[in-house]
Amino acid sequence: MRRRLLTALVGAVVAALLAVGVVTVALVRLAAYDTTVEHLENSATTLATVIGGSIAADVHVPLLARGRMQRLSRSLGVENIGVLLLMPHPSMPPRILAELPEGLTPADLDPDVLVATGTSSGRVGDNAWAAATSAADVGRSPIVIVVVSSGLFAPLGPSGRWFLVAAAVTVVGAAVVAVRLSKSLALPLVEATEATLRIAGGELETRLPEPPPGNLDEPAELARAVNAMAESLERSRGLERQFLLSVSHDLRTPMTSIQGYAEALSDGTIDDARRAGGVILDEARRLDRLIHDLLDLARLDSRRFNLDLHPTDVGAATERSVDGFVPAASGSGVELNVSSPADPVIARIDTDRWGQVVGNLIENALRHASGRVDIEVTGTPGHVHLSVTDDGPGIAAEDLPHLFERLYVSKRNPASQESGSGLGLAIVRELVQAMNGQVSAESAPGGGARLTVTVPALP
Repeated sequence: MRRRLLTALVGAVVAALLAVGVVTVALVRLAAYDTTVEHLENSATTLATVIGGSIAADVHVPLLARGRMQRLSRSLGVENIGVLLLMPHPSMPPRILAELPEGLTPADLDPDVLVATGTSSGRVGDNAWAAATSAADVGRSPIVIVVVSSGLFAPLGPSGRWFLVAAAVTVVGAAVVAVRLSKSLALPLVEATEATLRIAGGELETRLPEPPPGNLDEPAELARAVNAMAESLERSRGLERQFLLSVSHDLRTPMTSIQGYAEALSDGTIDDARRAGGVILDEARRLDRLIHDLLDLARLDSRRFNLDLHPTDVGAATERSVDGFVPAASGSGVELNVSSPADPVIARIDTDRWGQVVGNLIENALRHASGRVDIEVTGTPGHVHLSVTDDGPGIAAEDLPHLFERLYVSKRNPASQESGSGLGLAIVRELVQAMNGQVSAESAPGGGARLTVTVPALP
């Protein structure tokens, strides 16, 4: 990349200098043409007056001497002087008294226009020419036409040499700047490439130097993106490890109980078979719940599930779901309080999935509540809100952004209060989003946590 940047920057400077040089030469040549033509017209007019006065009366004058023409050319600063005698009778061809510039013929002068205007000019090859006529009585005496020519080459002179020097200095300076600039631009990319390779190799703690907060250019944004990616991957690895440990614990504990009581029943060493069967049944249900959570999350993640969305009174559906948790809450010494508007609040939801959402939120609240859980359904213009508030220790600030992520288990709460899998709230978020809603969490004003679900309301 550095080579491409260096080539592009230096190439752009060289191209700009070439363009400036070409335009400069073109302008100089254009100005030289105008200046040369003006000088030639003045010289032709002067010569036409001098020569015409001496030869206009005698049509049989000899050719002008070559030496005289050369001296006149040097004195006037022109390269060639041609003299043409235009006869008064149309049938008589023009008489050339001094050779015209190479490549120029009498017809090119357009004598009729020249006699009418007095002067004319043009270009032949790399030479400019100008012609002028002597004052004469048109129709009675010959008309003298003097043609002078000069080259259009206009060297830049000292300014051209200085331009080349300045161009060379500019190219060298551009190369130095391009080297430094390409290095400064490519260095963040090189560092980002090396960092991503280390991250891909498993070094998830790799980080790039954090740019200043006010730096918003592309390399700074790239560094922030790489750091965010590494942080996310590192956290995902930690969550995966935490999930495996948690699920392993949740599987090992019930399996140990089931295996122990099953061996005791098989050996006949237990007296209370009913109690042993109850323990085995409870532990099997616990395993079944964990397996169902994993399967639900897998189906939600792959979007391989169907929702039966239809207009439903959210308040009534929530109260029915809460009723099923009253015995469990009473057994834990927690009071469940549910409230909903007197008038129906209608939203398009899946009743069964809504019950799952409410159930997961209540189970989460029961694990953290000290003695009270409040479930409230409210309606606002365009939305229906379900909030579940507990009076537990609340949510740590570092946990709030990750509360609904799958596999996430807060480190603040004791392990005995955790569900083990950390999937309940992740399932809530997936289900609510599938019903075009949103879910959020915050610390309650009086302590504890408040989880709120919002779904679009129907008129």
